[in-house]
Amino acid sequence: APSAIAAFESTYGSLVSGDSGMILEDSIAPVPQLDKTAELDIAPNATLLAETVVLKLNGGLGTGMGLDKAKSLLPVKGDDTFLDLTAKQVIQMRKEYGLNVKF
Repeated sequence: APSAIAAFESTYGSLVSGDSGMILEDSIAPVPQLDKTAELDIAPNATLLAETVVLKLNGGLGTGMGLDKAKSLLPVKGDDTFLDLTAKQVIQMRKEYGLNVKF
C-alpha cells in the first residue's frame, strides 16, 4: 500500500540521517496550564467513539523483571490477561454504544 511504503521511506530516511528518534528532555517544557475537566462546558458525544482507536502501551521492564513473555499475557484476574481485559473493555464499549470502536 502506498501509505505503508511512504511510512517506511520516512522511517528509513530518519535512520540514515542519524536521527535517533529521541526527544531530548531539555527541548520540552511543561504545559503552562491545563483546564480542569469538571470546569469544561461540554456534553458527552458517544458517536465520537466511531472515530476512536483504543491503544494500550505496555512496554518496558518485562525482561528486567525476569519475564519470558509479554506482560500483556500475564494473568491478572482469574485466567484473564491484561490483553483479555483490554479486549473485553472494547467489546463492552461496542455493545453499549453500538459503534465499532477500533482495537
